[in-house]
Amino acid sequence: MGLVIRQSFKSTLLTYVGVGLGALNLLFFFPRYLNPELIGLRELLLGVALSLSIFTQLGMQSAMSRFFPYFQDEQRQHNGFLLFTLGVVTLGLLGFGGLFLGLQGVWEGLFADKSAAVNAYWGMILPLTGMMMLQNVLEIWARLHYRIVVNALLREIGLRLALTGLTLAYARGAIGWDGFLWGMCASYGVSALLLAGYLHGMGVLYLNPAYVRVRRPLRPIMARYSMWMIVGGAGVVINERIDGLMLAWLAGLASTGIYSLSFFIGTIIEMPRRSISQIAGTLITHAWKAKDFQALAQLHRQAALNQMLIGGILLVLVWTQIDAVFELMPNGQLYLEGKWVVLWIGLARWFDMSNGVNTEIILNSPYYRFNLISILLLGMISFTANYLLIPVYGLTGAAAGSTLSILLFNLLKGGFLWFRLGIQPFNHQTLKALALLFGVYAVGVAMGALVPLPNRSEQGVGISWGLLWTMFWQGTGMITLFVVILYRWKISPEMNGVMDSILRRMGWSKA
Repeated sequence: MGLVIRQSFKSTLLTYVGVGLGALNLLFFFPRYLNPELIGLRELLLGVALSLSIFTQLGMQSAMSRFFPYFQDEQRQHNGFLLFTLGVVTLGLLGFGGLFLGLQGVWEGLFADKSAAVNAYWGMILPLTGMMMLQNVLEIWARLHYRIVVNALLREIGLRLALTGLTLAYARGAIGWDGFLWGMCASYGVSALLLAGYLHGMGVLYLNPAYVRVRRPLRPIMARYSMWMIVGGAGVVINERIDGLMLAWLAGLASTGIYSLSFFIGTIIEMPRRSISQIAGTLITHAWKAKDFQALAQLHRQAALNQMLIGGILLVLVWTQIDAVFELMPNGQLYLEGKWVVLWIGLARWFDMSNGVNTEIILNSPYYRFNLISILLLGMISFTANYLLIPVYGLTGAAAGSTLSILLFNLLKGGFLWFRLGIQPFNHQTLKALALLFGVYAVGVAMGALVPLPNRSEQGVGISWGLLWTMFWQGTGMITLFVVILYRWKISPEMNGVMDSILRRMGWSKA
């Protein structure tokens, strides 16, 4: 786990710089220069392309991590595993891309009533899908070589800087809406090419066909596993993207646009998990190969505790200051409808983080079929819940439906691991972590009650510096309290180790 913490630290820093840029785009530039319908159109196109890319990879996004140890051989360029993967996903793009084009009339009819504007842009879906697919394969390849920092630099910062530039260019009239969308599409292609250049510089962009070798005993195993991953991909699409897609279908692009901004705020808390799970997934693969169940259990508990703490303090900070966020947002009253989406999505993501790396353990185990079947089952629950709740409760109904599926999914996965392997992510430190988070939340609420947030309308047009100052000191007080108690209670040995290292570098500790 020490390796996970060290490798993920730099990536997490870059990720949160990217979060800052994303927040600037989604919470300032977008509501200031774009209307909810245009924001919703962008979100729908990205959602469809991302969903399609999950299928076009033909399960290789998971198979790469699971089977890499069986190909690993530096002298033989890892037996051409990268080139083999690129060939497979290219076939997937051709197959599923053709199916998507054949069903274009169905998609157009589906969105014709509430979101007709999207029907003019179906032509960019396949290019965007291909670029997303290529970038994802190269990111996984970099991760398998324990390199995740450049991944974060390109995805979290590069793509968001490009989006900032496109938004400002659109605001100034330098490009139209078509130029904005095609520019967004091109940014994914540039990002993939830069990542390929980085891997080439590392000397690991292995593309020599002479080395491609898939051992005969592995072929049927990989084929079956990848087929199950394709089935699971359907569940992932339903669980992760169904709310936004169904909002566009049942409520319109404006609702999708408002939802996407609130959804972003709610998902900020899970950013650290991305870095941790990237490295943890590789360690889990090797642990399963060695049948080291003690290592699996330890990694599971440590990941759950650290993710619970990090995600929990972020959720507390976000929710105690959510009114200030909408107050600061340009045209914030227009987007205030999404306030409760933030809470629902935030709670769901925090609960997901607090359950450790159960998905990674199951997917890399002989029991991976359970994960996929349960995804499909809960996907149907999510679809049904969204279909019933969106017409009645709108944005909040979409968030509640997705949250329900995430909660049930984690309960099923946790129960399965406990039953099959006798491992679960919680211990006595979990209660300390919960007590700390509830205590910090109570203090934050009390601080907010003592000094009510200034109303920007009373400050005049522009940024309310009084509002920002109030948010700053309230947030600083909560973080300080959290860090001090976390260190004194010694809840997480990994976090205490990081803090001890920082204190030593600052000359504040001799330990």
